[in-house]
Amino acid sequence: MKMRCVVLAAAVGLAAGAACWAFDTVKTTSGTVSGTVVSMNPLEVVVEQNALRKPVAVNEIVTVFYDDEPTQLRTARTHLLTGRYEDALASLENVDPSAVSRLVVKQDIAFFKALCAAKIALGGGGSISDAGRQMMAFVTTHKGSYHYFEACEAVGDLLVALRKYPNAEEYYSRLARDAPWPDYKMRAGVALGRARLAQNKVAEAKRTFETVLGMDADSDLARAQHLAASLGKATCLASEGQHDQAIKTVAAILEKADPEDIELHARAYNTLGNAYRKAGRDKEALMAFLHVDVLYFTVPECHAEALANLAELWTKVHKAERAVRARRILDERYKNSPWAKQGGDG
Repeated sequence: MKMRCVVLAAAVGLAAGAACWAFDTVKTTSGTVSGTVVSMNPLEVVVEQNALRKPVAVNEIVTVFYDDEPTQLRTARTHLLTGRYEDALASLENVDPSAVSRLVVKQDIAFFKALCAAKIALGGGGSISDAGRQMMAFVTTHKGSYHYFEACEAVGDLLVALRKYPNAEEYYSRLARDAPWPDYKMRAGVALGRARLAQNKVAEAKRTFETVLGMDADSDLARAQHLAASLGKATCLASEGQHDQAIKTVAAILEKADPEDIELHARAYNTLGNAYRKAGRDKEALMAFLHVDVLYFTVPECHAEALANLAELWTKVHKAERAVRARRILDERYKNSPWAKQGGDG
């Protein structure tokens, strides 16, 4: 999932100038709302300015800057923007707890620590179990945070990685059941479909993705989820032997996808590579996975999958040195990833 704190590059510039502000600022998908954050819950953040209160829906929020937040928190957001989770976590660890008095700031620090741990673990660089406990602790302790739904989704992703699928579905269901916005319900459906694919329940996954595709919503976020669901369906088609249709579907997705959505592109090229492999077209598969290795290596989960496939494919085309390189990077950078243990899906 894209993090709210990293959706827009403009957030970095906003953070850089935050030191001169004497108020909180909510960065939204369409602008900013400034004042004092007086309350929040999983559905909205309420900002007060000049005795007027304005609620901001959580699905419109990119991130929230607080006037008295530590500099290290702003630095961490900048690192998160570029996928530098280890650096972001290091910045957060340097925050002096005694210097933080507002609960909302403490919540942000706790969430971003848990999020960094989750991203690092899901990318193969840390303990899934430890990250899961940390994120579950946030969900339990901070049920009133505007990060609540995002945290539930992250717990679901970690549970899928642990193969605790029924538990993962329970957390995804919180998004589908409790979030009122179509794009969040669609996100829940996409996550649920991927969980079913992870169990090789192809027919169920396909129906789940088709349900998302049947949802009527008109927003940038909703359109992104439509593309993600189409990509999931393409994976199902390839698994069912409909290789050509899967390849055409992915090609259409790549034409429509936002160039800034690097995770969708990385997933798309991996899906394309897997479809080519299932069709016995190894050279085309190589090119697809190379796109991820060269252009989208900042998406750890996808990069690990691409490297595992490349290690096998380079061997098949008698490029031993390149196969060794791909395997070495996989083992060194993503040693805890399931792809480092099992290789490509072939």
